[in-house]
Amino acid sequence: MKYVFIHGATASNRSFAYLDRELQAKDAIYLEYDKDSTAKDNLKKMCSSLEQYDDNFYYVCHSLGGIYGIYLQNEFKIASKGAISLATPFNGSDLAIWGAMMMPSHQLFHDITPRSDFISSSREIDISIPWTQVVSTGGGVPWILEDNDGVVTRKSMTCRDDIDYIEVERNHYEILLSRQVVTIIKKHTKNTHTKGKKYV
Repeated sequence: MKYVFIHGATASNRSFAYLDRELQAKDAIYLEYDKDSTAKDNLKKMCSSLEQYDDNFYYVCHSLGGIYGIYLQNEFKIASKGAISLATPFNGSDLAIWGAMMMPSHQLFHDITPRSDFISSSREIDISIPWTQVVSTGGGVPWILEDNDGVVTRKSMTCRDDIDYIEVERNHYEILLSRQVVTIIKKHTKNTHTKGKKYV
């Protein structure tokens, strides 16, 4: 089974350096995407990349990467065995609404608003693999009126009813440097071979 790492918006695979080292992720797959391309085009490239492998996949996704993970587990139903998402905004980002207004040519903002096709269509996809969302509860900024981790609201992180949730007291970016997250991932990957059960 291979780890498939999918980074968050405006980030790169370097954001997984700590997790990669601690998990000793041998021959991991790192999926990149272009912030200036549409989500649809990015998803096509990701699918093309994964089609090259005969392995089973375990997704480790940060933030927006988790939305891509939903589409990929649906596309690769047999190969996809489990996923951990970190602070993924399943209901989109309210901050992106302001970003899209201020920078209308920036495609990324349009794709992650709550009413975008990319976000709304992802909510209609059933998650058919053991999936746990790590909800980041630290941080918080006052210009987001609801409980938030500095970037994403708690409400957006916890809006799905077909996955499990674990809270970790880190902000949106600190979650990538958490020893507790490493432990969670190791536990869940170890248990992915047991059918019909999600692990918390």
